[in-house]
Amino acid sequence: MKLTNHNIGHALLILLFCYICSLFVVGLWPMNFRQHNTAALDHHNGLTVSSPATAYSQQPPQKLLNVKEFTILIDMTSVFPASKGFGTIVLYGLDYHHMNFLVGQWRSGIELRIESDGHARTISFGKKNVFIKGKQSLFAIVYDQNKFVLYHNGNKIATRRTGPLTFSRWNRSYPLVIGSDAKGHSTWKGMIHSISIFDRALPEREIKNKPVRTQESSPLVCYSFANKNGTTVEDCGTGTPATLIIPEHFVPYVRAILELPVNEWSKYPHNFLDITINLLGFIPLGIFLSMYLIHKNVTFKKYLLVSIVVGFAISFAIEISQAFLPSRSSSMVDLLNNTLGSATGACLYYFRSTLLPKRENVS
Repeated sequence: MKLTNHNIGHALLILLFCYICSLFVVGLWPMNFRQHNTAALDHHNGLTVSSPATAYSQQPPQKLLNVKEFTILIDMTSVFPASKGFGTIVLYGLDYHHMNFLVGQWRSGIELRIESDGHARTISFGKKNVFIKGKQSLFAIVYDQNKFVLYHNGNKIATRRTGPLTFSRWNRSYPLVIGSDAKGHSTWKGMIHSISIFDRALPEREIKNKPVRTQESSPLVCYSFANKNGTTVEDCGTGTPATLIIPEHFVPYVRAILELPVNEWSKYPHNFLDITINLLGFIPLGIFLSMYLIHKNVTFKKYLLVSIVVGFAISFAIEISQAFLPSRSSSMVDLLNNTLGSATGACLYYFRSTLLPKRENVS
């Protein structure tokens, strides 16, 4: 059966449609738009956390603003794999780059990162190799207006002198987030039994005795997850309560839609393979579009423009949809790479058609 121009054009159109569908399937798989939130209250273990998880204060805990000294107490059991890199345990902010402070696990170590006046860079303090997988630990991070001190199960394990610090730059609109960042990323894994934040530096003797809530020694924020069920945890600290919300379904505090490249710069070395796959995945789209449009006698400049516009439109739709998938992230970098891939495909097809010798008809 002899193929006509109409049949060839129809076949190319079907091929193009099938490839566009495959891009959506791959980009959005497993399409779990209504994912269950794995952060949940366990009557015996407290707040259990694994990916995807989210739990956050209903209102920003503004009572934490402008503290002069503080103590952060966290009673927890970590099962976070060291190979995963960084997991967020407690965050007063939105993410790693937009926060007042955070406490996280870096491999098998614990780290405090905190913003302060007069310091252009975030202050970092912690200790490596302190977590024992599956073993309950009580950590206390103390700042006494002169130095940071870290305690593990009542024993002092690290100190860093900084001199007086002030925290007037803290953002008053940030929530308090447990087990991940406010976008549901950088998820930690383990059980959190209680969290307390004091507006004073607790002495060592009090930390060894595991401080309890009294009228003279009340924490600003206090969450006890033991013997609790449901989707809310009351803040038993002083001042306006910062009630903790644990959604039944994975609904983060904010959606990360088209994350800006500047916020993802630190991830590039680790995501080189992902960036390459995004680029290569859209090259066939540009090739198939060019094949179809050349068949319609469209010039190179026009089908290059069409490849850029179509590649951008498809990638934009995928990236916007990915913001609602807990297993995916919506990234401006991916959008740019996908569009570049589609344009690259059009250029490759053009150079192939111009460099290869044309067949001559033999009579």
